[in-house]
Amino acid sequence: MRPGRRSQLVAVSALFGALTTLFTVVLTVYIPETRGYFNLGEAGVYLSAVVLPPPWAALAAGLGSALADVILGYYIYAPATLVIKAAEAFVASLLLRRLSGAKMGKAPGLAASLAIPSLMAIIGTTFYSGSTEVYLTPTGSTLTLSISALVWLAAALTFAAYLVWATLREVGTPQTLLSLSAGGALMVLGYFLYEQAVLGVAAIAEVPFNTMQVLVGVTVASLAEKRLRTLRIS
Repeated sequence: MRPGRRSQLVAVSALFGALTTLFTVVLTVYIPETRGYFNLGEAGVYLSAVVLPPPWAALAAGLGSALADVILGYYIYAPATLVIKAAEAFVASLLLRRLSGAKMGKAPGLAASLAIPSLMAIIGTTFYSGSTEVYLTPTGSTLTLSISALVWLAAALTFAAYLVWATLREVGTPQTLLSLSAGGALMVLGYFLYEQAVLGVAAIAEVPFNTMQVLVGVTVASLAEKRLRTLRIS
């Protein structure tokens, strides 16, 4: 590897690792059943996968996410997070690069594009409607938010409209969704096994919350992917 390219990879990996940490700590929702928390860190993991090659995406996502656990005091999750988030980013980055040139028909592409918003609407209206306590790390304050089911339905419909438009107009949107979702599925499974087998908690309680993290991360990465494509390092 050329010294200049290695320096570029180190610098960009450090940047996206820091972004992953920031996205994770800026807003959290505590989950008492598993002693875990909902966060926005998946956006940083997937943005790392979009820009960086698999090993470097894994490094940025794993270290950035584990550091966030330490900062927030969730030490018991940090070792698992390092491995799980690194594997998630590695798989997402690898598939993004393998599937980028693959052709997908309009029907399968539209089906893939509609699956994410549909799942978002179901989980949002079921688990995230009503009053929710949100902790804002930068200010150290806790807010109680009341979210209507209509908000989730409107967000899901808006995102679905964008994905359908992007799928019909561009090449690559369904492939991006499938790649990131595959990494996300690995993350949900990894935490379920860790919480169930190692922590001995009701791991099933966190599955909807981790799935929503994946959906939020996929949404952010899908919206930003076109702009970040020019920064992608092979």
